[in-house]
Amino acid sequence: MSQVEVQKIEDHTTSLAIAAAVICVLLTLLIVWLKRRFIRRASTVLIVGLNDAGKTILFSKLINQGHTPHTYSSLKENVYDGFMDAAGNELTLVDFPGAERLRKQLFTNYFQQRRSNLRGILFMVDSATFSKRARDVAEFLYDVLYESAKKVSVLVACNKQDISLAKSSQAIRSALEREFGLINGTREAALESTAGDSKKRILTDTGRNFQWKDLHSPRIEFLECCVAPQHESGESVDLEGIQKWVNSL
Repeated sequence: MSQVEVQKIEDHTTSLAIAAAVICVLLTLLIVWLKRRFIRRASTVLIVGLNDAGKTILFSKLINQGHTPHTYSSLKENVYDGFMDAAGNELTLVDFPGAERLRKQLFTNYFQQRRSNLRGILFMVDSATFSKRARDVAEFLYDVLYESAKKVSVLVACNKQDISLAKSSQAIRSALEREFGLINGTREAALESTAGDSKKRILTDTGRNFQWKDLHSPRIEFLECCVAPQHESGESVDLEGIQKWVNSL
């Protein structure tokens, strides 16, 4: 075989190697793009809580302090699709009304049909009226944790800390722990249906001795905040803890 023929073979082999390398790079880029396009991470952050807990104000402030979001009546959720976390991930914020009659709609739409898209739950509590509404808050939070299948991170934001009667996050945490124990006991004693179905809507089997550590998941945190403007200028708003939590999801 002549030297010219050998050189041609070597050149051809080199070209094939380069082409194969280029194809591998292109395939890798294509796979990454397809994963981002069709296998997206859960992106919905759900803001829930009883009426007057500060959900819509928080929703507005998270979007932009100078931005007025498109709002709906109290019987319709507010949705914002363009929220960016610190890592540049695009999230959907949902502010869901606190009316009790809408609970079934909440659980059906976001905890059953769209559960795979649920990234985090922000549960707002009015710290100033908590003493009067502790049981209602506990029942709602209990159902939220149950319906989420205990797989989604939850932040309990104890709002309105600027009011003198506001309970601390530790006091609220302890009170809810006791209430959860009572709910456990009540639900353990009752069948879910009159047809003899023994399935019970309970988070744990620890009964009245419930403790937060019994929930191996989800990750549940408590923090204190004040999302309403503290001055007429509306510039002083405590959102740092909430923003850190969102960025950690």
